[in-house]
Amino acid sequence: MIHRGKTQQLDEVVGQVLKQLGIEKQYKEHRVLSVWPEVVGQMIASRTKQIYVADGKLFVTFTSAVVRNEIALVKEGVQKALNDKMGGDVIREIIIK
Repeated sequence: MIHRGKTQQLDEVVGQVLKQLGIEKQYKEHRVLSVWPEVVGQMIASRTKQIYVADGKLFVTFTSAVVRNEIALVKEGVQKALNDKMGGDVIREIIIK
């Protein structure tokens, strides 16, 4: 609940509003897409053909078989890095197509 007269950081207020609206999980899942290039790097992000999140699962398709194989080898680390960036367990699994 938001209290008047108490100073809060903007991100705290936004988080509270998202919780109250019941859309915090969807917001964080969508936000994963915007931090993807930062986590995996521009080279891999530029070879990402399709990316979306559904029910805690990150589905990713690449334009390069080499990149797909590299990410398959380190997907647990990528998952951890994404979750660390998001501040919680947003992604439960990465599925590479």
